[in-house]
Amino acid sequence: MSVVRCVLSGSFRRDFDNLERDYRELVATGCQVLSPHRLQLVDSTARFVKDMAEAELSDAEIERHHLIALSQADFVWLHCPGGHIGPSAALEIGYALAQRKPIFAKTIAEEVVFRSYITIVPSVFMALEALSGVL
Repeated sequence: MSVVRCVLSGSFRRDFDNLERDYRELVATGCQVLSPHRLQLVDSTARFVKDMAEAELSDAEIERHHLIALSQADFVWLHCPGGHIGPSAALEIGYALAQRKPIFAKTIAEEVVFRSYITIVPSVFMALEALSGVL
């Protein structure tokens, strides 16, 4: 399999330690993370979380970039601690579905409507195994 491209979506405010762990696991398994490029947040308490490199961009510009990256990705890794899916993640899930991108997460969504669209796996490695027959 060639380099697998992914996007990390979900809550960047909740459970940041596990978000960072997910990001490192994506990189360690050889995934090219198209968005976010890194996790050096300016202010994790802001309404819309931004990386230091995005500080001057509007919320809409950041989301637009994330959606473009999502359209180029092979899959989405969803960080939904405690099953929480916020409005931005909900938008990204809908966009991923429209783009026919598989969505993986370690945690089941608390909102039932999302559950049938997200494949629950214990690790990024297991997501890559599931993708190996598809890519």
